[in-house]
Amino acid sequence: MPASAFQPIYGRCECGAVRYRVDAPAEELYHCHCSRCRRLHGTLFATYAYVAGDQLVIEKGVESLATYHSPLASWHFCRTCGCHLLAEHEHNPGTMWYMPATLEGEATPGHPKESEKHIFVGSKSPCETISDDLPQFDEYAPPDVSVTSKKTPGAS
Repeated sequence: MPASAFQPIYGRCECGAVRYRVDAPAEELYHCHCSRCRRLHGTLFATYAYVAGDQLVIEKGVESLATYHSPLASWHFCRTCGCHLLAEHEHNPGTMWYMPATLEGEATPGHPKESEKHIFVGSKSPCETISDDLPQFDEYAPPDVSVTSKKTPGAS
């Protein structure tokens, strides 16, 4: 989708204390199956979209955000309901990752469909079966198919 055709989309936490606006289509969309994402989200995988940091604006509730700093990223979540909303990865400065599941209504990230992929499939839970036909990678997607991996020196 051309950025000029993109209309802002909005997301929020479950309790409504935090609301954000995204002003550009996501560059890529990942379904991450690593143990860290599974543990942080309490799910079999976590889905992330990302945009340039200046394209995501917290419109309400900055004071309601709490941050957990891991060796890989800073994870921002609502301190009231615990909803994970955003992440900033040290290996991708200037980008903001958001959880598309927190978008309001029927909004989608607007990412190029060919950018959607599964990463860290090599460490997925043994009780999970991936049943779609999206590309799968044991770790990060290689640079020839990922904008992010071109910026990533390596992570766990």
